[in-house]
Amino acid sequence: MMKDRKALFLDMDGTTLDDRHQLSQKNRDALKRCVEAGHEVVITTGRPAASAGYLLTTYRLDEIGCRYVISYNGGLVLDCQTNETLFQYTLPLSYTKVLAEKAREEGLYLQTYEDALILSEHEDENLAHYMEKTSMKVKIVPDIAKALKKEPCKMLAIDIHSRERLERFVKKMQTWSEDKVDMYLSCAEYLEIVPKGVCKGNALRDFCQRFGIAVKHTVAAGDEANDISMLEAAGIGCAVANAQESVKKAADYITLQDNNHAAVAEIVEKFML
Repeated sequence: MMKDRKALFLDMDGTTLDDRHQLSQKNRDALKRCVEAGHEVVITTGRPAASAGYLLTTYRLDEIGCRYVISYNGGLVLDCQTNETLFQYTLPLSYTKVLAEKAREEGLYLQTYEDALILSEHEDENLAHYMEKTSMKVKIVPDIAKALKKEPCKMLAIDIHSRERLERFVKKMQTWSEDKVDMYLSCAEYLEIVPKGVCKGNALRDFCQRFGIAVKHTVAAGDEANDISMLEAAGIGCAVANAQESVKKAADYITLQDNNHAAVAEIVEKFML
């Protein structure tokens, strides 16, 4: 094992992928050189495990040696080569019942996940927007909490028109959620609801402990609020040029390039090779 082996933790949407959800050849070539140098490249995303694994094959990252995926914002860590779950954290079903009821009262779209399926109570423009980004299938049910057969890794509220409505829901649920779940925006239209303490930063630390990689030898890259914990945990936290201001403030380095101009290749060249 390399003494100074490094690990690169990459957010995908808005960071590694461009605005058309494509991986540039320049980014892919840089990541290939990174893996060939003996370092780990870990896809770190809010997406479900099924969708995150799809990212590896769609962008042929598996072909260059990328095998590990942190999904659900740190709720599940998967070895896509062996299909082994390394870590998993879930929401108690009693919590999902309360969340589903409160979202319904507020007229807020909420979905959850069961294996490779999205569970939703109705089809609308929020679901359609989400489906554009994923390869998952959806199952429409009368009550998502009752439909769950096992604890999910997360729930996701979506409002493509109003970030403020999502923020109001967080405030409304604050007293109940304080010691039960964490709620944070991963982009303007997505509100992530995860088990307390689950975040990309803690997943980064768990991964490093399991694989004997010094945290000081890690680099992380992101663009949205759900990436902040990862940037703060990493040895070097990088915000891409198009990142939210709060993310830039948490970063050690801000790229010159944005996600449409191979910001990840810039990070690899500067900090990994």
